[in-house]
Amino acid sequence: MKKKILMIFIGSLFWGTVGNIHAHRAQVVQNPIDVFEKSHENKVLSLQRRTQVDMNLPITRALFYGTRNSYNSSAYTQVGSFSTNQKYTIGDQLRLGARYLELEVHWATGKKGSKELLLCGGESNYAGCKTSDRTLRQGMEEIRDWISKPNNKEEVLLVYIKDHLDGHYSETIKILKDVLGSWLYRYSGTCSTPPSAEEMPKLKDMVNANQRIFLMSDSCQVGQGEWNKYFKEHFFGGTKEVPSMQLSPEVFRNHKPSCVFPRTLYQSAMVRVADNSNVPIRPQSSFTNSDIQSMLACEVNVFGIDQFDVNFAKQPVWSWGKDEPRNAEDREHCGRIGSDGRWSTCHCDIWHQFACKERKTGNWVVTERKGRWSDGLSTCLHYSDLGRYVYAAPETPYENKKLQEVVKLKSNNAPVWINLIKKEENVWGPDGRVDVLLPPP
Repeated sequence: MKKKILMIFIGSLFWGTVGNIHAHRAQVVQNPIDVFEKSHENKVLSLQRRTQVDMNLPITRALFYGTRNSYNSSAYTQVGSFSTNQKYTIGDQLRLGARYLELEVHWATGKKGSKELLLCGGESNYAGCKTSDRTLRQGMEEIRDWISKPNNKEEVLLVYIKDHLDGHYSETIKILKDVLGSWLYRYSGTCSTPPSAEEMPKLKDMVNANQRIFLMSDSCQVGQGEWNKYFKEHFFGGTKEVPSMQLSPEVFRNHKPSCVFPRTLYQSAMVRVADNSNVPIRPQSSFTNSDIQSMLACEVNVFGIDQFDVNFAKQPVWSWGKDEPRNAEDREHCGRIGSDGRWSTCHCDIWHQFACKERKTGNWVVTERKGRWSDGLSTCLHYSDLGRYVYAAPETPYENKKLQEVVKLKSNNAPVWINLIKKEENVWGPDGRVDVLLPPP
């Protein structure tokens, strides 16, 4: 009897072990994109974008972090990353936070045996394009499926198209309008003329009009129907020394500690940096995490990243700190900045110093005076000559870095109020009541 009990006990141990092995083998590995979408970093990145929309930033100041040769992905071809620039589909790149997409479009022979508009990386004679390459329409359908989701209703997207269309502009416009329709931004003026400061598209205006996709190209086509209505020749900034399309991580590194371009260029143009990590003989041309932080601090605002993944997706966090924004007992509705440059929430009646921005220069000061969050509007307005300074929050990573430097010097390691308040769930922005009453600086 004892022997029988012992055998049963040993058997139960054995089958339990086998069961555990099978359970372990059957364990489902989570999709890294699903994990990212639930992460704190993704929450902060979404809040950053929504705050820039609430501030109605012109697109020259907003961040468009994304991918280079977005269409050229091993997810479509199952070819190793050596010959492709991306590992995820366009739809998954968007889920990872890419808001800049780069597409090369050729008029080449496709799966049907006839010429059509393909997404491929080919030469001027289309050598390199394959009949198996995906069509422009398929790429646009991925964008449509993403931008049409309710959670993405305030997202703005920049799509840059390299023109190898062989004159087939009307077909291109038809596909774009058929698939993306009213989401396409319509420019005024000629294709070759960058928008003036007054005409520059602004994020909140684009969201309110639901024209949330703006297009750029490397060419202008006068007399090609509606091409100039939907496209501008890219207005990425550059200089004679560093042309606009040649700014790479390597070039940026070689110019440290400067920001390569003068501040005036960053204020008036979009600055794009792109790498080429699938060229193994030049690994120095690839992005590193520290590169990205340095570029953000300079206000580079268009990133074309190869082999975009979860690690890269997390890098452009520049605002909220760990586990922020909190909302203890639904009472922490006001924002502040610490000496580490990270934002946090606090009860609005706590007393802190205030961050004020000079309207003409953009320079920051931190007041000696302390008060409740709501006292900041009046305190900054009267800090010097009436209206010289306003209560403000950083609009960009560059502004955040500059304010952080002042906070370190003037706050005695205490947080400082910024003009940032919770407006609704997942929407934080400034109280702009005073700004609308002031004349231009």
